[in-house]
Amino acid sequence: MLSRNEIERRVPHAGAMCLLDSVQQWDTTAIVCHAMAPTPQHPLARATGVPAIAAAEYAAQAAAVHGSLLDADGAPRQGMLAKLSDVELCAATIDSDGGVLTIRAAMLSRVETGCMYSFDVSDTRACIARGRLMVAFQP
Repeated sequence: MLSRNEIERRVPHAGAMCLLDSVQQWDTTAIVCHAMAPTPQHPLARATGVPAIAAAEYAAQAAAVHGSLLDADGAPRQGMLAKLSDVELCAATIDSDGGVLTIRAAMLSRVETGCMYSFDVSDTRACIARGRLMVAFQP
């Protein structure tokens, strides 16, 4: 299990933009993370709350943590969310009263130039979003 401080050392996000609070478990193919429900001060919040599509950013950060755990040096690797596909939004927003978020990401492929993961983000009540994401690594 990793704490928020350990996660911040492994992703290229810091402060409020580091959306994950803990890694609950991981292995060579998948990771499960937790995050607290968003508050009105959430960096991705809008007037109506945090849009459900922001779940993709939670998943991308989980993929980044997973990649750093797989890499020997554990340093954050610079990359960008290059593509989302087969995304299903199960809600309009990520509710502030939905309890702890669970972020699951399973690696589908990984090469020198990038990686692909399937993801599922849910709160204590239901699915928020699921789909696939591709990250392109910067050389």
